Amino acid sequence: PISTAFGGGQKECDVFLKMETGQPSGSFKLRGVSLSCLRAKEQGYEVLISSSGGNAGLAVAVAGQSLGLPVQVFLPKSTPDAVADALRGYGAQVKVEGD
Repeated sequence: PISTAFGGGQKECDVFLKMETGQPSGSFKLRGVSLSCLRAKEQGYEVLISSSGGNAGLAVAVAGQSLGLPVQVFLPKSTPDAVADALRGYGAQVKVEGD
């Protein structure tokens, strides 16, 4: 347990927290996306493609890096540079297209 809680006359209990922010991509998306990317690799796909600069895009980039697959992420021109840089930091090729 991460901590033990005591409450208004109730018995002591263990409290378990699921710290999704501790995931490399910073969110819960990595769990589901990783499974999809693994299955894609098992089916012979050689490149992973995402159209999200958010948590899903980061999850694809992290999964691709882990699986040894190249990743392409398509972003709109309005995407902040910090997002594109974070994706590149995980090895993704970032393509900025459209509005």
